[in-house]
Amino acid sequence: MSFAVKRLAVLAVLAAFMGSGCFLISRKKRIPTEQQLLPAQTRTRADLMQDLRERSRTISSLTAKVFLDVSGGAGKTGVLTEYRQTTGILIVDRPKHVRIRILAPVVGTTVLDMVSDGRQYKVSIPVQIPPKFMVGDANAPPRSSNALLNLRPQHILDALFVDTRQYDDNPRVKSFIEEATNGRIRYYVLDFVDTSGKDAQLLEKVWVDRTNMQVTRKQMFATDGRVQTDVQFSGYQTIAGTTFPQVISIQRPIEDYALRLTIQTATLKMNEKLGADTFQLDQPSGAELVQMDNPGPKPK
Repeated sequence: MSFAVKRLAVLAVLAAFMGSGCFLISRKKRIPTEQQLLPAQTRTRADLMQDLRERSRTISSLTAKVFLDVSGGAGKTGVLTEYRQTTGILIVDRPKHVRIRILAPVVGTTVLDMVSDGRQYKVSIPVQIPPKFMVGDANAPPRSSNALLNLRPQHILDALFVDTRQYDDNPRVKSFIEEATNGRIRYYVLDFVDTSGKDAQLLEKVWVDRTNMQVTRKQMFATDGRVQTDVQFSGYQTIAGTTFPQVISIQRPIEDYALRLTIQTATLKMNEKLGADTFQLDQPSGAELVQMDNPGPKPK
């Protein structure tokens, strides 16, 4: 049988199956509304970058009362320690200054007071016996197995805001856009990569929810590629024309702790001038000075 005859025979068989409705067996199934992808807005890369630039410079200072939930230890010991929720006062003057005062329940006295100027951090713990006053390098890695002592005010400041200004005029940093889907939500993910070295280094990922174009997550990476900070933003509210998340959930997997900040929206104030002594924290009389950068046994 010639090739042409074989080809005609095959086409005839296919036509017979198609005519009888047996060639393709299919069925239609309606996806429940609660499982369907949510509508997604569309933006260009240029639009997304411009929006991030505007977000980066909108807020210069911030003060608020917050609830703090701290946990840690599971990654290294297999046992998660959850600390009792506390209240505190958060004060920020960008780009470098941050202060967090943690208050005792009911009485409202200061349990812990942390301040950082981007170079040095100070921590006053008046409730310890004797009281402690710690001083250290704001950018040095924490060394304690105690999640509370691994908290650094600079970590909190870095996590609070989306700030891409540091990449804008840096020719070594390139940005890329990708799409991702998680559950019903579709995202734009902006990757910032340092291309100056022999090997490119991923610096940061910013996740934009395409249902409302809000930033819902950012991830920052260490030089070895490990996730250094993973932040989730939720509960956005508009205060005096500025949108800000009510809940900021911070994961620091290298130091093995997590912190959730819930902002009491009624107390939130932005872009107000702060006093010159707002970030001044002196060693209290009788407090023991602890130099956190000194070599020696890990603090307990």
